[in-house]
Amino acid sequence: MASENDKQTNAPGMDAQESLLPADVHDIAEEGSDMTRDIFFAIIKETQDGPSRPKSLPDQSEILHEDIGKASDIAQPGGFRREHVITNLPGNSPNVPSYAQDSFLDSIQPTSILESTYGDFIVASLGLADDDESDELGDSTPLLTRAWKRRPEKHKPGATVGKTVFTILKSFIGSGILFLPRGFANGGMLFSLVALCSSAAMSTFCMLRLTSCSNVLLREPGHTNVSYGLVGEKAFGKIGRVAVNISLVLSQVGFCCSYLIFVEKNIGEVILAAFNIQRTGASSSLTLILLQIILYTPLSWVRRIEYFALTNLFADLLILFGIVYIISYTVHTLGDVPAGTATWENFNSTSWGMMLGTAVFCFEGIGLVLPIYDAMGDKIKHKFPRILSTTMMFLVSLFCVFAGLVYAAFGENTQSVVTLNLPSAQDSGATMAVQITYSIALVFTYPLMLYPVVKILEGYMFPHRSQKGFWRWEKNGFRFALVCLTAAISYYGKEELDNFVAIIGGFCSVPLAFIYPCLFHSKIVDDGHALNNIVIAIGAFTMIFATYQAIATWN
Repeated sequence: MASENDKQTNAPGMDAQESLLPADVHDIAEEGSDMTRDIFFAIIKETQDGPSRPKSLPDQSEILHEDIGKASDIAQPGGFRREHVITNLPGNSPNVPSYAQDSFLDSIQPTSILESTYGDFIVASLGLADDDESDELGDSTPLLTRAWKRRPEKHKPGATVGKTVFTILKSFIGSGILFLPRGFANGGMLFSLVALCSSAAMSTFCMLRLTSCSNVLLREPGHTNVSYGLVGEKAFGKIGRVAVNISLVLSQVGFCCSYLIFVEKNIGEVILAAFNIQRTGASSSLTLILLQIILYTPLSWVRRIEYFALTNLFADLLILFGIVYIISYTVHTLGDVPAGTATWENFNSTSWGMMLGTAVFCFEGIGLVLPIYDAMGDKIKHKFPRILSTTMMFLVSLFCVFAGLVYAAFGENTQSVVTLNLPSAQDSGATMAVQITYSIALVFTYPLMLYPVVKILEGYMFPHRSQKGFWRWEKNGFRFALVCLTAAISYYGKEELDNFVAIIGGFCSVPLAFIYPCLFHSKIVDDGHALNNIVIAIGAFTMIFATYQAIATWN
């Protein structure tokens, strides 16, 4: 009998890697291996296709007819079954079931996770496609670029109702919920509940105003998707787009700064507890912020947003874990509070204005409403107002319960960062776990928040490519400077975090959330002027008063 080494003989001219078979990495004798054998074979085949095709040669695998697809799609695991479902839809329905939209290999790719959320926002909405990949020209670069070089491989059906709801939830649940309890302390229980519900109602109204503008523009020739900036440009010319970009940059920078402050405070507490040392004042805070610069700088250099797919999903899970633990601990604390010893109040006459800014800060996802709406299937777009309203009702209920419970439990002692109200990390391992996990979640979220800022400002700073080799490093230097700017702002705003959040919400977020949508709607749709003017007036008052009180009470 031949030896084991003789069983696998390579063909002439082929090395070991080229002749690799599924059996070499996947033993058919193992339990259940026959079910996954085709998957291993398909993955190995994808990595052994030989030299890459030069870009100057035509792609023979292009889709010539979208209703047929290409043979390589059928060759993948489950391909025949998927093609049968697509070509035999009942009643010639154009809606392909979600389970048949992508192949199994496509569905397990990390990019598909982020594509459903931030990918549409970055690329489709803002037009922020990566332009650094073509810095270096090589032999495979075509001399004449084709207009269709970025054409998608195949048309994908619109998002379902479930996917739309999930994306809306992901867009609005972030760090803002952690600053709400302190906002309740600034405004008082009853006033804060009214302010938060009013902010949610106005945000929903304004988001629907934006979708109305989108419907008008989509009826014009040449528009396949509509961004917030495009709506502003159609309403007021270039000044409208610039105004949207300025507000977007300011709000995103503010979010990044709040992440830096949150991580500094929580990781500082963890380090003090772990090493049993005392905080030395400003020097330790400065050190923690400088260390974050070292951490965030390489992340800001990442050119392609899909690389953050898995980290974004992981961050969402960590945020969910932190919220669940904080609610459970707060409920337990409320049960131990003696009757009649509550320290909270219904209205705080000294700092209620800051709650207005905090209420707007929490609903930070208005920039995503247009790409979410455009991504929906045409057959269900008429359901978007009901979907959005229902989802926003759930969100505001979650925010009210979370912030109300924490404020009722800790009263006037509610901290600007709610995790600091938990037991000391030195005494509780669960507290340390929450502080670490939430900090990690915000570290992973920081580059996503900074990405729109980077791409918008780079469009103004680097409109034309400079000398080969230096252009990318100039951008790297600019991104490093942006990270340093957020760190500097964070250092000077860390002691007054609730005031800082109120300024971000009042001055930076109110125009995006309340003022611009109604202005653009009055100009483009030319309807509902009375309601638009009322919302604009409320937004202007909130912007001015919340910003003024936050600055006036700054120590």
